Amino acid sequence: MRQLKLLSFAAAGLLMLSGCSQFVDTDSVSMMAPKGSAFQNALHKEYVALALAEKQEDDGDDAVYFINKAKSAAMGESVGPQPLEERGLPESAKGDLAKARLQLVNKLWKGATEVTPAAAARAQAMFDCWMQEQEENNQPAHIAACRTEYEKAYALLGTPAPKVSKPAMEKPAKQMVKLPFPYHVYFATDSADLDGAAMTVVKQAFADFNLHKPTTVELSGHADTVGNAKYNEGLARHRAIAVRNELIKLGMLRETVVRTSFGENQPAVKTPDNTEEEFNRVVKITFKR
Repeated sequence: MRQLKLLSFAAAGLLMLSGCSQFVDTDSVSMMAPKGSAFQNALHKEYVALALAEKQEDDGDDAVYFINKAKSAAMGESVGPQPLEERGLPESAKGDLAKARLQLVNKLWKGATEVTPAAAARAQAMFDCWMQEQEENNQPAHIAACRTEYEKAYALLGTPAPKVSKPAMEKPAKQMVKLPFPYHVYFATDSADLDGAAMTVVKQAFADFNLHKPTTVELSGHADTVGNAKYNEGLARHRAIAVRNELIKLGMLRETVVRTSFGENQPAVKTPDNTEEEFNRVVKITFKR
């Protein structure tokens, strides 16, 4: 991986690289207007930078992976650091990466995304960079550079100051930890099959389920307007069932999952009838207490 990715990630310079004649379409995602928080906006830029760097190296799989995370962040969706089990990591590196991921996730969910959004986005992207380079395991300097950038960003993370304690005679109110934004699992046209990108989201949702322990997990299935409404209602239902089945396989209790389907109603993007729209072919995973 080139030094350009590892150090500055200057947005303007990197966006110019997207004109390279390679098959990964980074242009449309890099130009998206982010809809989410300051953290998600910064995360969008960081993952676009990683995707562009991988594209320059003809690493199509990782370029697609990072550009999909950039797209999700721009849409205001919940995007977390990559789980360790999704990479073929050498045994000697797993301990340090597992410890780093646990520390990072704890900081993110304790408020670092709100207090220091740019540093939080940088730390998360550089953790994923570290994992990706460690999986390749053939360029020690690049592994070290990604890890160093992660550690520098992690050191900048801040969390909200603790609230002043109430008098001892008063019982403090129970503080509820904020749950993640809904997760979005996207599908191909006329399909209820989970591809690699979809499974990444499902696994991330399950990992965060174990971290936050919500009472209920709601799945809502949707479809675009291609085909008749009755057919799309069934297709959306099968998509929600597919996601539920995978969550249960991963270890989620069946009674925790509540499934609904809306077919082509309640679309994320309004379109005319019989119009393909990838953002409407989705199952939303929402945590509830």
